[in-house]
Amino acid sequence: MSRTASNWVDRGDPLEDTLARVLGHALNVVDTDARLAEHVLTVRGLVEADATEVHVARFVRTLLPLFAQPDADARLSRTLGIALWHIAKVGLVRDRAQRRADELVRQLPAPPSLAEQLTSAILRAPNSVATREPAINPVSPQAQAKRRR
Repeated sequence: MSRTASNWVDRGDPLEDTLARVLGHALNVVDTDARLAEHVLTVRGLVEADATEVHVARFVRTLLPLFAQPDADARLSRTLGIALWHIAKVGLVRDRAQRRADELVRQLPAPPSLAEQLTSAILRAPNSVATREPAINPVSPQAQAKRRR
């Protein structure tokens, strides 16, 4: 994965870091707050267990009182639930695809060694110089005759 990519998915950043950043922003706490770690893992677990955005939104709504947030309207918890679900799903799909690609690469046959490649090239090469067509001097009568044909 590219470290110069412009988004966390292409950079290969852990999805937990992004979940913590978004959840921390919504709850007005820093994303390194120890209290977020458990909730981030819960959101990831919900998505891994095929929970919907609605399930994640309901879970988020239970977090608001724990972080001394005023009871937010349903739109806020629903929007946050949708965002967290999509972040977790994208990260999980990316990780699964990367594992599968790595597995497929491991199953490929090993390329031949340099010694094997050189041996094969030597065996395919013509055996003598006589098998090659002689070069024609461009000003010779032979060359002129070939041009006319």
